Amino acid sequence: MKLFLDTEFVDLIPGAKLISIALVDENEDFFYAELTDTYTLADCSDFVKLNVLPYLRGDPYKMTWAECQIRIGVWIEERGVDCTIASDNPPWDIPYLNKLLTTHVWPQNLETSYYPIWVPEKDKLEIIQAGNLDIHNALDDAIVMKRFEIDK
Repeated sequence: MKLFLDTEFVDLIPGAKLISIALVDENEDFFYAELTDTYTLADCSDFVKLNVLPYLRGDPYKMTWAECQIRIGVWIEERGVDCTIASDNPPWDIPYLNKLLTTHVWPQNLETSYYPIWVPEKDKLEIIQAGNLDIHNALDDAIVMKRFEIDK
């Protein structure tokens, strides 16, 4: 099963701090977390302040890094089948997932390789509009990838 991954972070710089992470499976069940202890408002670029933070969902998705590590691993294991990560931006998204899923909590059913995906901008905008989704929200961006790849 493919798990579609997206992240949001404070800026487009190496080592940027994670704001949120989402995984959406092929049935559109999802894991979504907004980290509470990884960044401050001062860390965020102006772009992020205007285009990412307003689209965060808040409770019940807020959690610490440590809580996210446990919950995301459990969620992946609950899929009950072998899983592969699909990402439209592997160089940015995969490292955050790898940091969360250290060798201590790596789900046994998760492949270590990933599946790159590319959603043309035209298709992305159509899916966003049709689904009333928010651009630059990790959950909605992961849903866009899933709908393009699975529902096309």
